[in-house]
Amino acid sequence: MLIVFHLSFMSAAAICLIAGVSVAMFLRKNKNWLNMHKTINLTGVCLLSAGAIMAVAGVASGSGDHFAGLHQRIGLAVLVLVSLTAFLGFYSFKAANKSAVRTAHRWAGRVSIIGILTALVLGLRMIGIL
Repeated sequence: MLIVFHLSFMSAAAICLIAGVSVAMFLRKNKNWLNMHKTINLTGVCLLSAGAIMAVAGVASGSGDHFAGLHQRIGLAVLVLVSLTAFLGFYSFKAANKSAVRTAHRWAGRVSIIGILTALVLGLRMIGIL
C-alpha cells in the first residue's frame, strides 16, 4: 500500500516541478510569475519529501534494501538536488553575487527535472508498468 502513496506523491512532485520550471520559462511576462514559481516548486519539494518518506517506510516494513538499485540512488540524489535548488532560489535574493547563484539555481533546476524523470521511468520499469 505504501508503494501506491510513494508513486502518487512522486508523480505529483514531478508534475509540480515541471510546472514550476515551465512558469519560470514561459510566464515571466506575468507579474505574479515568481510567486507562482515559488509556490508550485515548494509544493513539489514537499511532495517529493513525502514520497521519499513513503519509500523508506515501505522498504523498512518489508525486507528490501533501501538503496539496492539505480532508481533509489537517483531518487535520493534528486531529493538532495531539488532541496539545494530551492535553497539556491531563496538565497539568490540575498546573495552578493546574484548572477552566479541564479545561474546555479537554473542549472540545478534543469538537472533536477532530468533526474526526477529518470527516476520515474526507472521506478515504473521496476514495478513492471514500462
